[in-house]
This record gives sequence, structure tokens and C-alpha cells, in this order.
Amino acid sequence: MKHRTSEKRFFLLTYIFALGLPTTSFAGGGHTHSNSDGVESNIEIEFFSMGDSKSKTGNAQVGTSGVLLETEYENDDMSFSFNYERWSYNWTNPENLSFVSGTAGNNPWSTFSTLQFGWSYEQDISEQWEFKYYVEAESSFEKQTSESREYEAGVDFTYDLSDSWAFTLNTNFEYLDAEGGALGVDLGIEWNHDKQEGWSGEFEVSSEFPETSLTYHFIKEFSTTMFYNESGTNTIRLSDSSPVTGMQGGYLEDEYNSLGIQLDYDLTNEGSLSFSVQQNTGRELSFTDRAGKAGAIYELDDVTEISLTYSHIF
Repeated sequence: MKHRTSEKRFFLLTYIFALGLPTTSFAGGGHTHSNSDGVESNIEIEFFSMGDSKSKTGNAQVGTSGVLLETEYENDDMSFSFNYERWSYNWTNPENLSFVSGTAGNNPWSTFSTLQFGWSYEQDISEQWEFKYYVEAESSFEKQTSESREYEAGVDFTYDLSDSWAFTLNTNFEYLDAEGGALGVDLGIEWNHDKQEGWSGEFEVSSEFPETSLTYHFIKEFSTTMFYNESGTNTIRLSDSSPVTGMQGGYLEDEYNSLGIQLDYDLTNEGSLSFSVQQNTGRELSFTDRAGKAGAIYELDDVTEISLTYSHIF
């Protein structure tokens, strides 16, 4: 399952009104702060905006923006989560796009939404070994939610080699209405993950795309991170009335690679603020019809993106 931020991945509606929205992480979850009573709630909200990206076929362009809200509730070794994403597209000359049918000014789409629920359980095997089991369900759609479901179940095996090095092997099974089931394997490496000053880093080799980040902590409260990853939407279920030729009720992915820098500042009372600038390259719109048959892929020019994130731990 894909998530849009520079650090990705998982994490029930029962808790949403009491909580809010969590921090994101590499696959495997990383190492997180815990309250002394074993209960912790995370909230996070992110706003992002990209400039206009021109289509490489047809004189058209699109600006993209969105908001991500994430929540996580942890009680000892168990956690529950609810996440929400909303993407908005602002088109210019969409009638010049070869994949759009209809009259002039007929936008291919305007907004997408994703809802995600998750559960996980951590189990310490020894001082060095930890298992984490998780289950997730999500729906990504333009209008109709039918046949937009995606499920994932997996386990993380984390080994703390030393105070400086930790390794996580993730094995997972994903099922998507559009594509069926698939197995995946990810390997994550963390260096100086608990360090509050100086350098730390993360690297992930996955069945999808390698990701890496390098962080320098100037002081405990302030750090900067350089990152490179794959980002974009989940697999979106298009509406039954979509003007995309032959893709009524089909699926779309808006994918790109991101190279950027992020500034993080820890505020008082467990809050933190982040600002990032990134260059999105290799952006592609890829389509799959409702029968699961892959369609054409359309390329967009590179574009700059900025984002602002606030997170809070209770």
C-alpha cells in the first residue's frame, strides 16, 4: 500500500475523535517514544502543494494539492490507526489530453479520497529481537467506493544489532480488487535511530522501490533530513462516469520519485513542525480498466512540491 509522504507506511475509527493524526515511518515502523503508562496517541496533519506539471503528450497541465490526516493509538504492545487522504487536481486545457473524451473543459477528475484502518501488535522475543504483526484495510476512490478495497497483512522481524544499528525484515501479502494478490518483501536498515544529536539514517530495499534518508540533528529539538523515495497516490478507483476513455470504473495511479530536504522542529508539549521542499521526477499516470487489464501510461514533467506538517504526541 502506497502512502504519499517522505516516510511511509501503516497504521480504529473508535478512537478518531479522541486522537487525531500520527507520524509516518519507513516500513517496519522504526523506534518510537512511549509514555511510562504504555499508552500513547499520535496525531498528524500534512498539507502539500505541487506546481503545474505539463503533460508530455498534449498541451495540458495540472496542479496538485492535498491534505493527509493520520491517527494512531497505542496501548502497550497493541496499536490502532485511522488515516485519511484527499487529493485535488486543477487542470488547464484538459481537452488536449489524449485519454480524455467529451467536450472542452471536461476534467479527467478533480478529487480523490483514501480511507485506511489498521491494527498491529508488537511482541518482544528477546532484548534484541522483536516481532510486529499488522493488518490493514483501505479504500481509495473518486466517487464510488465499490471495488476500491485493498488489504494487507504482514509481519516485521526487527533485530537490534547494537545501539547504533537495527535491521527490519518485512514480509507481507497485499490484495487489491483491481489486481488480485501479491507477496512482498522489504528490508529496512536504521542507523543511530535513537540519536538526538549528530547524524542518523534509514535505508529500505523493497519489492517496490529503494528509499533512503539521512538526518542531521543540530540539537535535540532541530534537525534536517535529506530523502529520496517513491511517492504518489494509492490505486484509485475511477468513477463509473469517468471521462477517461475506456476507464469507467477503472483504476489510476499517479506515481513519481521524490528527492528533497525536510526541516523538523520539536515544539513544547510533545508537538513538532516540519517543512519540506522536494523535486518530483518521473511522474506517470497509469491506468487499469475495471477488468484488471493494464492500459496506457502518460508522463508528466518534473515539478516542485512543498509541504507543511504538524504532529503531536499525547
